[in-house]
Amino acid sequence: MRLIDFNRSTIDLDPQLQLFWETMPTKRPLTDLQVVDQQLRFLSTGGRPLTLDQFRARVQRVAPTTPLFTAGPPPQRLYGYRLVAHQILLG
Repeated sequence: MRLIDFNRSTIDLDPQLQLFWETMPTKRPLTDLQVVDQQLRFLSTGGRPLTLDQFRARVQRVAPTTPLFTAGPPPQRLYGYRLVAHQILLG
């Protein structure tokens, strides 16, 4: 999934939804972002998860065609998301 695809598909969602990365059998909060090798990577470093609004504020200067990845190791491409009780679960 690219940044523009994610932004367009979430435009009408509640900006306070929290972002998580779905890993079996748990989920990890997405707490930070970093651009590496032309990839937008989501980091899970502990702490509070980013909200959709915080995410949008941080990616304003990132190219819209940038693909979304988890930080890894190894980095994994994100292909979609689903909504669950005040959360966006990326996977």
